[in-house]
Amino acid sequence: MSERSGKVLLGLALLLTGGFVLLDQLGIDGGDFLGVLIPGLIMLYGARKVIGSSGSRFWGILVFLFGLLMLIGKLHLLFNVVLAIGVIYLGYRFIRRSDKTHDSMPTVWERQWARQVLKEDALDGWEHRIAKKQQP
Repeated sequence: MSERSGKVLLGLALLLTGGFVLLDQLGIDGGDFLGVLIPGLIMLYGARKVIGSSGSRFWGILVFLFGLLMLIGKLHLLFNVVLAIGVIYLGYRFIRRSDKTHDSMPTVWERQWARQVLKEDALDGWEHRIAKKQQP
Protein backbone atom coordinates (compact mmCIF):
# COMPACT_ATOMS: atom_id res chain seq x y z
CA MET A 1 0.00 0.00 0.00
CA SER A 2 2.47 2.57 -1.16
CA GLU A 3 1.88 6.19 -2.05
CA ARG A 4 2.22 5.19 -5.70
CA SER A 5 -0.87 2.96 -5.50
CA GLY A 6 -2.92 5.95 -4.29
CA LYS A 7 -1.75 7.97 -7.26
CA VAL A 8 -2.62 5.12 -9.62
CA LEU A 9 -6.08 4.88 -8.06
CA LEU A 10 -6.62 8.61 -8.44
CA GLY A 11 -5.34 8.45 -12.03
CA LEU A 12 -7.79 5.67 -12.84
CA ALA A 13 -10.63 7.67 -11.32
CA LEU A 14 -9.73 10.66 -13.48
CA LEU A 15 -9.45 8.50 -16.61
CA LEU A 16 -12.84 6.94 -15.97
CA THR A 17 -14.41 10.31 -15.28
CA GLY A 18 -13.06 11.70 -18.52
CA GLY A 19 -14.18 8.60 -20.41
CA PHE A 20 -17.72 8.83 -19.04
CA VAL A 21 -17.93 12.52 -19.85
CA LEU A 22 -16.85 11.72 -23.39
CA LEU A 23 -19.41 8.91 -23.65
CA ASP A 24 -22.08 11.27 -22.37
CA GLN A 25 -21.19 13.73 -25.12
CA LEU A 26 -21.65 10.93 -27.61
CA GLY A 27 -25.11 10.18 -26.22
CA ILE A 28 -24.26 7.10 -24.16
CA ASP A 29 -25.53 7.41 -20.57
CA GLY A 30 -23.14 6.18 -17.91
CA GLY A 31 -24.20 8.53 -15.13
CA ASP A 32 -25.62 5.90 -12.81
CA PHE A 33 -22.44 3.86 -12.96
CA LEU A 34 -20.31 6.97 -12.60
CA GLY A 35 -22.36 8.12 -9.61
CA VAL A 36 -21.38 4.97 -7.76
CA LEU A 37 -17.89 4.42 -9.16
CA ILE A 38 -16.30 7.77 -8.28
CA PRO A 39 -17.52 7.91 -4.65
CA GLY A 40 -16.56 4.25 -4.30
CA LEU A 41 -13.03 4.93 -5.51
CA ILE A 42 -12.74 7.93 -3.18
CA MET A 43 -13.93 5.78 -0.28
CA LEU A 44 -11.47 3.04 -1.24
CA TYR A 45 -8.61 5.56 -1.30
CA GLY A 46 -9.61 6.85 2.14
CA ALA A 47 -9.90 3.33 3.53
CA ARG A 48 -6.44 2.49 2.22
CA LYS A 49 -5.06 5.56 3.99
CA VAL A 50 -6.67 4.45 7.26
CA ILE A 51 -5.59 0.81 7.00
CA GLY A 52 -2.15 1.41 5.48
CA SER A 53 0.96 2.27 7.44
CA SER A 54 1.80 5.33 5.34
CA GLY A 55 -0.26 8.48 5.41
CA SER A 56 -2.43 10.13 7.96
CA ARG A 57 -5.35 8.20 9.40
CA PHE A 58 -7.19 11.45 10.07
CA TRP A 59 -7.07 12.50 6.41
CA GLY A 60 -8.00 8.98 5.36
CA ILE A 61 -11.12 9.14 7.51
CA LEU A 62 -12.00 12.55 6.07
CA VAL A 63 -11.55 11.32 2.49
CA PHE A 64 -13.63 8.23 3.24
CA LEU A 65 -16.43 10.33 4.75
CA PHE A 66 -16.27 12.68 1.76
CA GLY A 67 -16.78 9.72 -0.58
CA LEU A 68 -19.57 8.30 1.59
CA LEU A 69 -21.45 11.61 1.67
CA MET A 70 -20.96 11.87 -2.08
CA LEU A 71 -22.34 8.35 -2.55
CA ILE A 72 -25.49 8.91 -0.50
CA GLY A 73 -26.09 12.32 -2.06
CA LYS A 74 -25.55 14.34 1.11
CA LEU A 75 -22.32 16.12 0.17
CA HIS A 76 -24.02 19.48 0.64
CA LEU A 77 -24.22 18.68 4.38
CA LEU A 78 -20.44 18.69 4.62
CA PHE A 79 -20.14 22.08 2.96
CA ASN A 80 -22.98 23.52 5.06
CA VAL A 81 -21.38 22.28 8.29
CA VAL A 82 -17.98 23.67 7.32
CA LEU A 83 -19.56 27.01 6.41
CA ALA A 84 -21.54 27.11 9.69
CA ILE A 85 -18.45 26.35 11.76
CA GLY A 86 -16.53 29.05 9.92
CA VAL A 87 -19.25 31.64 10.53
CA ILE A 88 -19.50 30.69 14.22
CA TYR A 89 -15.73 30.98 14.62
CA LEU A 90 -15.67 34.35 12.86
CA GLY A 91 -18.47 35.63 15.12
CA TYR A 92 -16.60 34.39 18.17
CA ARG A 93 -13.44 36.18 17.06
CA PHE A 94 -15.36 39.45 16.59
CA ILE A 95 -16.93 39.18 20.04
CA ARG A 96 -13.66 38.21 21.69
CA ARG A 97 -11.69 41.03 20.06
CA SER A 98 -11.01 43.90 22.42
CA ASP A 99 -10.10 47.47 21.62
CA LYS A 100 -7.63 47.81 24.47
CA THR A 101 -3.93 47.64 23.73
CA HIS A 102 -2.05 44.52 24.59
CA ASP A 103 -0.30 45.03 27.92
CA SER A 104 2.05 42.18 27.20
CA MET A 105 3.46 43.83 24.06
CA PRO A 106 6.40 46.11 24.78
CA THR A 107 6.35 49.64 23.43
CA VAL A 108 8.84 50.89 20.87
CA TRP A 109 11.07 52.59 23.42
CA GLU A 110 11.07 49.43 25.61
CA ARG A 111 12.21 47.34 22.65
CA GLN A 112 14.97 49.84 21.83
CA TRP A 113 16.11 49.84 25.46
CA ALA A 114 16.17 46.02 25.54
CA ARG A 115 18.25 45.90 22.34
CA GLN A 116 20.73 48.35 23.83
CA VAL A 117 21.00 46.36 27.08
CA LEU A 118 21.51 43.11 25.18
CA LYS A 119 24.25 44.71 23.09
CA GLU A 120 25.94 45.99 26.24
CA ASP A 121 25.67 42.55 27.86
CA ALA A 122 27.24 40.95 24.80
CA LEU A 123 30.04 43.55 24.80
CA ASP A 124 30.61 43.06 28.53
CA GLY A 125 30.89 39.30 28.01
CA TRP A 126 33.29 39.79 25.11
CA GLU A 127 35.46 42.19 27.17
CA HIS A 128 35.47 39.72 30.06
CA ARG A 129 36.63 36.86 27.78
CA ILE A 130 39.37 39.03 26.25
CA ALA A 131 40.56 40.08 29.70
CA LYS A 132 40.75 36.42 30.81
CA LYS A 133 42.80 35.50 27.73
CA GLN A 134 45.26 38.33 28.35
CA GLN A 135 45.91 37.35 31.95
CA PRO A 136 48.81 34.88 32.32
